[in-house]
Amino acid sequence: MGLMWQFMPAAGTDFDLKQNISLPHHVMRNSDHWRATSFACDGQSAECSHPHIHRAKCARNMLPLALTYFREVALSGSIRRAAEHLSIAPSAISRQIGNLETALQTALFDRRARRLTLTAAGELVLAYSERTSADFEMMRESLQQITGLQAGQVKVGSVEGMVTYFLSRYLASFNKRYPGINVAVSVVGSRAVLELLRDGELDLALAFGLPARNPFRVHARLDQPLCLIVAVGHPLASRRSISFKALADQRVALPDHTFQIRSLIDGIALKTKTPLHLTIETNTLEMAKGVVRNSELLTFLPRYAALREIANGELCAVPLQERDLAQTSISLITMPSRQPSPAARKLLETFKAGMTRYGATAERG
Repeated sequence: MGLMWQFMPAAGTDFDLKQNISLPHHVMRNSDHWRATSFACDGQSAECSHPHIHRAKCARNMLPLALTYFREVALSGSIRRAAEHLSIAPSAISRQIGNLETALQTALFDRRARRLTLTAAGELVLAYSERTSADFEMMRESLQQITGLQAGQVKVGSVEGMVTYFLSRYLASFNKRYPGINVAVSVVGSRAVLELLRDGELDLALAFGLPARNPFRVHARLDQPLCLIVAVGHPLASRRSISFKALADQRVALPDHTFQIRSLIDGIALKTKTPLHLTIETNTLEMAKGVVRNSELLTFLPRYAALREIANGELCAVPLQERDLAQTSISLITMPSRQPSPAARKLLETFKAGMTRYGATAERG
């Protein structure tokens, strides 16, 4: 049951008796100007207790009403856009936020700019609402763990190199075992995946080349050197290893600079004084591999990023002799400050076990 508050002013105040506002319990305890009576919203009846909230939303959104309105305005930067998204009148949102600011005795928005921006107090209230929502979701999923992980959601971020062979295989296996758990996958660049995890947009991530100093918890790490990737029929495909210097002026198809792999390739070329003839540059590894598969162009990838094509007899991976310069790693990471939900923890265990099968070093415990 979601608990809402109906506020009525104490004697000596001049607020409209018909106005309702929903606030956290601690606000009620600390206010000298408000007394409260509570009413329950079960979210089950055909007509929700509050006319502005559909019963499905009421069941899912356990934030107090005023905080729900406040959060929507904070995220959209506009009362009008928030009203459109919530399908209510802008005046209803303005009234609730005004009452919330009065009750908290501080301004939550800076209204001088064209776009509403949060004050320092507003940032604090937004953080509180985010924690409240996340804590409720954690509790809900913990309860579902008792019934065998029949539902839940996990947000995963990954660099592209792990998608076609690793992620697709283990997500299919996970879905077969836990069909009620929804997994949302974001495939982004190395830097973006770290930012999304750090900002709380992801539950776990597969990241390439972590910096030496980082805030993440590493659950498993797969170390593999960069290899020369060529088509099976390429003249270099039969080589057991090759020096990067031997590839001077070769025509290459490379990932663009959104990939950390590109920075590594450029670094090796610079240190070995080996110029490459960049013929194709792309923001997708699939394109780079496809071009190499159908031509005599070269590319450079860790072996795991081309496992499917190698297994299918389409590409060959030739180790580079400059192993000290070409070392790469892929890491399975979370934020240590956030406890994974039961569903996220189960997927984490699945990925961790899968990576160890490919030779990854797993965190103990």
